[in-house]
Amino acid sequence: MNKLALISLLTFVFHLVLSQSHCDIKEIFVIKKLCDISERPLVKAKDESDPVYILYSVNPVEGFNLRRDVYLRMAIFLRHLRKVKGYENSHLVLPVFHHLYHWKSQFRQSNMFWNHFFDLPSLKLFTNVLDMWEFFDIIRNEGKDYVEIGEVYKLQHFETMFENGVFVDKFEEAACTRHEYDNYHYMENYYNITEKTITCINFQGSAMLLKNILEEYKVENHKAGTSRIVLFAHAETALHEFFGDEEYWMARRSMRFNKNLQVIGNAYRADFLSSTDEKDKVQRPELWTDEKPYRGAVGGEYLCVHMRRADFLYGREQQLPSLRSIANQIKRALAELGLHKVFLSSDCSGSEFHDMRAFLRGVNLHKFKPPWEFQMQLGDGAVAIIDQIICSHARKFIGTFESTFTYRIYEEREILGFQQNMTFNTLCKRDDLIDCNRNSVWPIRY
Repeated sequence: MNKLALISLLTFVFHLVLSQSHCDIKEIFVIKKLCDISERPLVKAKDESDPVYILYSVNPVEGFNLRRDVYLRMAIFLRHLRKVKGYENSHLVLPVFHHLYHWKSQFRQSNMFWNHFFDLPSLKLFTNVLDMWEFFDIIRNEGKDYVEIGEVYKLQHFETMFENGVFVDKFEEAACTRHEYDNYHYMENYYNITEKTITCINFQGSAMLLKNILEEYKVENHKAGTSRIVLFAHAETALHEFFGDEEYWMARRSMRFNKNLQVIGNAYRADFLSSTDEKDKVQRPELWTDEKPYRGAVGGEYLCVHMRRADFLYGREQQLPSLRSIANQIKRALAELGLHKVFLSSDCSGSEFHDMRAFLRGVNLHKFKPPWEFQMQLGDGAVAIIDQIICSHARKFIGTFESTFTYRIYEEREILGFQQNMTFNTLCKRDDLIDCNRNSVWPIRY
């Protein structure tokens, strides 16, 4: 890929974004809310019940794509909670992203809001969510210059998860077992957030069980007529109620990416891979609520491969194929498809990419790697999303075994309407494709 062509493309797109807004490029991509957000009102409560703000946090070591899955659990929980008397005016406050483990670039990537990555109006069509900056605006409008979290519930696992071999939904108050750093991580760089009470809860079950905690501690901790602010720490402990059902997919479909990242991903597809939504025959109406069952997507004339490396090399060496094996599998897939282009999405090192290019001599190999000045504007998480956008439109996709990044691309392609055999593919340990581990298939439901 021509570096000068990529610089020219990114420069053009960034100026295009600026022409549609009235703010500095840093403000668009790094510092605060994105300028293209349309003011879509929150879903109105049926009565004037006291506001309930549900905040949550995730184990600091967890990655970006697991956090997306935890969001789905909490959003579905909030959607059901709002149907309960007294909770009609509930809101889910989205936690900021701090510098995650997989974000390796050596510049500050902390306190990043959700609308840096996702389209807030789309999320709000599913349930009442607030980005952190929106929550702060509400608090300021109430005349306060600080946030007091009235109730913090730190979720932790039972020592024994099964009773007589049976998994039972339950919770109980317990002594705290997690390090107190967990709290400070949530409040990192926010010196105007305090907590009133902390209760540690042994918890097992779906996120729906969180309502019982709110009810059990309601009288003790909440004063009627005031806002109730609750934080569920380690929300990843709560499971899905029904993974993969229609409501799960409604929530998942609402997680459309930030429009500016879509513009960059689509521009890259058009310029370097001759791919557009029209030619690819993907399903992409203006609103996700207008999507329907569809299997007619063809995709662009390129193969996409997600090649997970980095820490997978040490923890999953028995499952991970060699670079030469991956190259052979890529060449086999290209020959079967009659294609000559491959887009590689990978956290591989520079030397590994150099080796792959050598193994794939004669193949038109692409990788989205913006110059440093654009990398800093976007951040590592946004670059990863652009990778996912490009992969989700490929003719065929091959992912990595048990990678959440791969699973998110599977989901995007299900929404866009691809045939399952062109999506649910996994790199094999052996390039003769014998005794391969395969990822599970979770088809979309409407």
